Amino acid sequence: MMHIRKLVFIFALAWLMPAITVAASYPDRTIRIVVPFGPGSATDTLARVLAQGLSEDLNQSVIVENRPGAAGAIAAREVASAKPDGYTLILGSNGPFAANPSLYKNLSYSPIDDFEPIWLAGHVPQLLLTAGDAKNISTVQDIVSYAKSNSSKVNFGATNTTSQIWAELLKKAKGIDVPVILFKETGQMLTDVMTGRANFAFGSVAPARPLMDAGKIKAVAITGDKRMEALPDVPTLKESGFDEYNLDVWMALFAPKGTPAEIVMTLNEKLNHLLTTEKVKQIANQIGMQAAGGTPEALGAVVKHDVANWQKLVDLTGVTVN
Repeated sequence: MMHIRKLVFIFALAWLMPAITVAASYPDRTIRIVVPFGPGSATDTLARVLAQGLSEDLNQSVIVENRPGAAGAIAAREVASAKPDGYTLILGSNGPFAANPSLYKNLSYSPIDDFEPIWLAGHVPQLLLTAGDAKNISTVQDIVSYAKSNSSKVNFGATNTTSQIWAELLKKAKGIDVPVILFKETGQMLTDVMTGRANFAFGSVAPARPLMDAGKIKAVAITGDKRMEALPDVPTLKESGFDEYNLDVWMALFAPKGTPAEIVMTLNEKLNHLLTTEKVKQIANQIGMQAAGGTPEALGAVVKHDVANWQKLVDLTGVTVN
């Protein structure tokens, strides 16, 4: 019996040794961070400052590769099928990692089953915007009243599924019957808000800030649980009496399923440290991100919750992908 136990122990040790060796020597070559959106996007901007910080901390090259397309599905599928050795990672968002399963019937990956959660970078709130010279619009209730009184000539703008869902939720909660226009480019949407062709819109903080600072557009409210430090005078939707739903926008780092836990924890610890550095804080402020951090387990719980929540909200609003 003892002889059998020894053999079992030896075989188990032999099976574990490659993973232990890989983790101990990690990293010994270039790490690749795949971004599911194009250059200049908020995710890309964050990925590049994180890559620089990781490269310095790990004493190894870390590069960023953009793989835009199919709402992030192309990049997610590529990383899901990569070798789980810590050298191929993806900095994604709630789009490909929470919304897509409820929007695409034949999605070729699972955010829950095909990835190891590593680190939650932060939350990126959306702004409810209108033209800077819209003098009678200062609150969410002003928007609701105006939209109800002028339903034949009012519309909402959006540039992605998240902002589209926010507009549909506001319509449903407040009994507004107006169209939502889905723009291909954020710049065009903001231009139309500025000129009044789009009366209201949900959009990201970073591209809206220059026009807000110039007085061309203004923010009536912001999504999220608390006001943004950089925009302390903009109330949350919750403060404005619109707290029926919880729809969060976030960015996070993932690895292929099966990546050794030691590598996941190494990356998690390094990234939590980077989040406290001035360089990353500056980028977070630039892209309008409220920093989060935390454990891989906490991120895993966020993904599971949001996958289920997105299904509920898509069913509620009837939003579809064209």
